[in-house]
Amino acid sequence: MANSTVEDAAKAVEQKIDAARESMGDRAGRLRERVGEVAENVKARAGAFKDKLADTNWEDVQVGVKNYVRDNPGKSVAIALGVGFALGLLLHRRRDD
Repeated sequence: MANSTVEDAAKAVEQKIDAARESMGDRAGRLRERVGEVAENVKARAGAFKDKLADTNWEDVQVGVKNYVRDNPGKSVAIALGVGFALGLLLHRRRDD
């Protein structure tokens, strides 16, 4: 009687382990699928961004920036100071790590 109880318990544990394995397999499959979808989305966006950069007329951008700086010298200096400060903080933290 004790042997049959132990055998029954062992079978029940084995069934639960198999069920957990199947459940984890399903979850891992869904996770793999989702990661694949995200990777494809990132690839598509990167390709579109690359194409947009390739199609950009940089001379027009340069002229636009020069005109903005001429029209808004105070804002331009403030933006440059802010960007410089942020880059300084980032670079300083990297050296400390």
